[in-house]
Amino acid sequence: MSIFTIEKLHKAYTECLRHKKNTANALKFEMCKEKNLFRLLSDLQSRRYKISRHICFVVIEPTPREIFAADFRDRIVHHLLCNEIQEIFEKDFIETSYANRIGKGTHKALKKLKFYLSRGGKNGQRLFYLKMDIKGFFRNIDKEVLWKIIKEKILKEKKDEVWKKEVLWLLQIIIFHDPTTNYFFKGKTETKNLIRKDKSLFIGNKNKGLPIGNLTSQFFANIYLNKMDQYIKNRLGLERYIRYVDDFLVLDEDEEKLKKLVEVINVFLNEKLELKLCVDKTKLRRVENGIDFLGYFVKPTHILVRRKVVKRFKRKLFLAKSSQDGFCNIFDIPMIQSYLGHFGFANSFNLVKKLCA
Repeated sequence: MSIFTIEKLHKAYTECLRHKKNTANALKFEMCKEKNLFRLLSDLQSRRYKISRHICFVVIEPTPREIFAADFRDRIVHHLLCNEIQEIFEKDFIETSYANRIGKGTHKALKKLKFYLSRGGKNGQRLFYLKMDIKGFFRNIDKEVLWKIIKEKILKEKKDEVWKKEVLWLLQIIIFHDPTTNYFFKGKTETKNLIRKDKSLFIGNKNKGLPIGNLTSQFFANIYLNKMDQYIKNRLGLERYIRYVDDFLVLDEDEEKLKKLVEVINVFLNEKLELKLCVDKTKLRRVENGIDFLGYFVKPTHILVRRKVVKRFKRKLFLAKSSQDGFCNIFDIPMIQSYLGHFGFANSFNLVKKLCA
């Protein structure tokens, strides 16, 4: 059965529109919706489809990142592809992988971490945590390794040959596309200098790196690191393991075991996925000292908001007040609401009260 049908394409379009309704590209596409959808369908069916120009820009906070935003037309194709293959890979993912998955997210990851901490160590033993981070993760994903993992899985599926050929054709186009060959830069040119050379797609090996900002890149990231998830949980038998994108941590009573684990995981990443740990960000400490994770500072008894996040909120709140036109409540601004939602998950009643005074 073909994946290139008007019904499937329209479904992908409505899903895409839900998140990008007021963007210029979405409005332009919507003006001639039927014509554009049928033209896109024709391009996919005839294999004439090519990826459009990306918009490149730099996000400053929390750390400078190089973003490549796909055209609305290509976003529809991303949704179409993910709708076809997401469930196939989802059933292989471990329960404690929390990024970019339905029913997961940062708060679910924190709840699981809080659950582990509340149980404490076995037989009342002291509990340690090992927190790790992958060096330049998205920039260093090997396209050939990713393609091999996905292709092997798709070919094993009990689907007809037409479905497999279309899915693999589309996957190959998206995985191996280099957005630096066709892009438009938006923003101040000097912000480019804020991006470290080892994190930019413009510099280095063109066979490595996925653009941050695409739905498919987020999905591919989970597929890529699922091998590490399976290795840590099933081969090494470490049950108290949580991952959110490339930030992950393990809890255990044996400090020496966790020390040795750093080298073991580094070797695995290097040999199987062409990746390596960021040594500077590796932390091994007692859980009583608190765990800096996903914008929070988590202790066995309570959760606090990171100081950096509070500082950013204060700055944004000041800017919002400075530009306030007097016609809207400052706390109705989505960005301010987002921060308050973040604070609301922590034990931060007094902090919020003070900030909002």
